[in-house]
Amino acid sequence: MAIAITRRGGDKFFAGSGHTMDEILKLVTENQPLPKFPLVGTLRTKAAVKRDTVEAPNVVGMLPGSDPKLKDEYVVMSAHLDHMGVGRAINGDTVYNGAMDDASGIASILEIARIMKESGAQPKRSIVFLAVAAEEKGELGSRYFALRPTVDRKQIVADVNVDMFMPLFDLKFVEVQGLAESTLGDTIREAAQEYGVQVQADKEPAQNRFIRSDQYSFIREGVPSLAFKFGYEFGTPEDKVFHDFIRDRYHKPSDDLNQPVDKAAAAKFNRIIVSLLQRVADSAARPRWKDDSFFKRFAK
Repeated sequence: MAIAITRRGGDKFFAGSGHTMDEILKLVTENQPLPKFPLVGTLRTKAAVKRDTVEAPNVVGMLPGSDPKLKDEYVVMSAHLDHMGVGRAINGDTVYNGAMDDASGIASILEIARIMKESGAQPKRSIVFLAVAAEEKGELGSRYFALRPTVDRKQIVADVNVDMFMPLFDLKFVEVQGLAESTLGDTIREAAQEYGVQVQADKEPAQNRFIRSDQYSFIREGVPSLAFKFGYEFGTPEDKVFHDFIRDRYHKPSDDLNQPVDKAAAAKFNRIIVSLLQRVADSAARPRWKDDSFFKRFAK
């Protein structure tokens, strides 16, 4: 079971521990380390489970490849189209909008598909644009597609996943999850360099973000994959903007269009992803896991 603890009811859980809800929330607000301690109370609960069936479709489009020998291989660009829906009211608002998470990713898929189509791009491999459902429920949409794709599963060579990439400030650094795991890391370095953007590895690896979004559905099927965030240096204003979002807007109604989105930076990011997709599609060799990668064990 899962429990959401409100501030008003939180002290019941901390009773007898020597700590209070207000103390913990103050440390969180100040980005201070949190103490570790046992909760001394015992919680007993009874739950009634109601099962139902809900359909949530994936949406797929494709830019066909131009090379007769490679057009039946596929580079996937993915993002998720769901968010949290309607939930507990915060400041009187019950609609969890999901502007960053993940309307930004869906917007990038649409824009990148438009750019490639209107520019007359002719990638050698085919590029699949995949909008998946139910990421917030456990990556169900991408898992379904990875197991039952609309193309030959063995011919999917890479997944480039865009989930909440956070265009909230200028794009000086792009943070790449999975940077050191496959040859895709070398390719994104080339694509970012083309636009004067530096590449960073995941700055918070303990968050396990590389296995927490839709790219992991493809990784589990042996497909080399990448995911992205706008990067920053620790201690900078961008660092504060990023972590203020996580604290104040992530999975909350305030993840909406009232926040200051840097559209020029988002456009630059999209151009980098276009370059990445084109390079992967045109490469003579398929992407491959590095020999020392943990994820090589999934290769098929």
